[in-house]
Amino acid sequence: MSDVMKALPFEYLIDDCLQDYYTKGKILEVDKKDFFVNVSDNLKMSFNNEYLRYPVGPAAGPHTQLAQNLLAAYLTGARFFELKTVQIIDGKEMQSMIEKPCIDVKNVGYNVEWSTELTVEEAANEYIKGSVLLQVMAVELGLSDIKDFVFNISVGYNLEGIQSRKISDFIDSLKEAKDTDIFKECIKTLKDNINKFKRFKLEDIDKISSKITNTVTLSTMHGAKAEEILDIARHLITNKNINTFIKCNPTLLGYENVRGILDNLGYNDIVIRKEDFDHDLKFDMAVDIVNELKRLGKENGVFVGIKLTNTLPVYNSRKILPGESMYLSGKPLYPIAMGVSRMFAEALDGDIHISLSGGIDKNNVVDVLKTGIAPLTVSTLLLKPGGYKNLKSILDKITAEHMEFHKLDVKAVKELSENAVKDTNYKNKGDGRYLEDTLPTYDCFKVNCGICVDVCPNRANMRVYDDRFDSAYQIVHIENRCNECDNCHTFCTRGGFPYLKKVTLFADKEEFENSENTGILKLGEKKFQLRDEDKNEYVYDVNKSSEDKKSIEKILETMIREYPYLIQQEEK
Repeated sequence: MSDVMKALPFEYLIDDCLQDYYTKGKILEVDKKDFFVNVSDNLKMSFNNEYLRYPVGPAAGPHTQLAQNLLAAYLTGARFFELKTVQIIDGKEMQSMIEKPCIDVKNVGYNVEWSTELTVEEAANEYIKGSVLLQVMAVELGLSDIKDFVFNISVGYNLEGIQSRKISDFIDSLKEAKDTDIFKECIKTLKDNINKFKRFKLEDIDKISSKITNTVTLSTMHGAKAEEILDIARHLITNKNINTFIKCNPTLLGYENVRGILDNLGYNDIVIRKEDFDHDLKFDMAVDIVNELKRLGKENGVFVGIKLTNTLPVYNSRKILPGESMYLSGKPLYPIAMGVSRMFAEALDGDIHISLSGGIDKNNVVDVLKTGIAPLTVSTLLLKPGGYKNLKSILDKITAEHMEFHKLDVKAVKELSENAVKDTNYKNKGDGRYLEDTLPTYDCFKVNCGICVDVCPNRANMRVYDDRFDSAYQIVHIENRCNECDNCHTFCTRGGFPYLKKVTLFADKEEFENSENTGILKLGEKKFQLRDEDKNEYVYDVNKSSEDKKSIEKILETMIREYPYLIQQEEK
């Protein structure tokens, strides 16, 4: 198996989306019925002078690193995207540092990865492709005739890295992408394929914005010194002249306060370490930094805000993920993040723009937005059963509301913070039982399940309908979209590993040979290398097939008939 995800060509994405939509009523395994189509301007806001229809979307993480992830989130209602953090360490070097599995969200959210596994250049390309793809599909699907979403890039983690040519070019190319090779390629692809669209027209191509973002979030390592945080932010504001958010750590709330919140909500098993709090930035210094940066922002004509909060470092007592430490998100982070929000709101008399991530869901989203805190981003929720569709449940809650986002309501922030620490929605519900692995290659359920399809952030699992099997559909895995985060295993109702057990589409010989999966590799127009569930490998000629077909051959026939655009032939 390869645990390295790969970028997909823009033309491939266009073909995949259009053919899936017009022949099967879905895109990237999101059914049309789950698209968020209740478009309104009830919650519109100007985010750093960019039009933002809804101030909700995915946080920097597994859902904001590939173009197809961004589109899946957009379809279900996301309009604000905090893109996966980039840093000078990237590509193969970063991949070697991130052990797998890297995600554990059985109950609380935990992860052991922090920045993109792509190279910085690849990440920039994905974000540019993603912006173009969203603008195109919004018109084609009738969701919006104007760019109604905002991308917020994220960079880390030290001054030397962020001042490097690599990160500097990254920021510049996303502020204005018109001269980049990937933007030009996307425009050419659209022109060459314009006849494939039904609503998107040639004249719409000229309306595509090449300005991908005007805002950056600074992410720093836990334990970063105040002087370095200030120096990095100064660089971003004065030298890069970009609107800047500073991501702050939940440790600002203090060890005793955090420990008390976790214990009161029943998270006694979460082990936090006092030294992580002792080594981190203290609140008084954080306020001084924010005040200085607000002053500097006014001088340079850029906007300054804060992002609350980063994940919380905890001791890895579960031993499901590798390493000694892991980073907490999800439900218990909500009352902690609201506590930090209260501290800043009171200290700055509401004169600060706060964007928040930490346990946001349908139970709290309206109340948080009513305080003036916006935009809101989510990650752990999208890794739970339902996946991207969980965004739609949030949007359904807020679109009937009428809100305007100006100064923070300090009183409302205080009241919500006090309520959050005793809100039963965020009490520990436990992990539930762990299941023995009984996952077969085929017919893993008698009634519809498909959880492994929904929870995959990268859209690496898909439903393939074939009435020659007992189950209504089979799960097919797309190898070059997977980075083995393990999330589909976490929620498999048969306790198995879909990314290891299910029929797999391979893009090249190296993928095929590095895997033991039952799977398919295209060799030529009608020839395929197959590996069946008994690990037998053979070349299969479609023209010479017999009537007595193996299960893998039936799946191949269905894929050729229904999804020919997904079966890639290895380039020679």
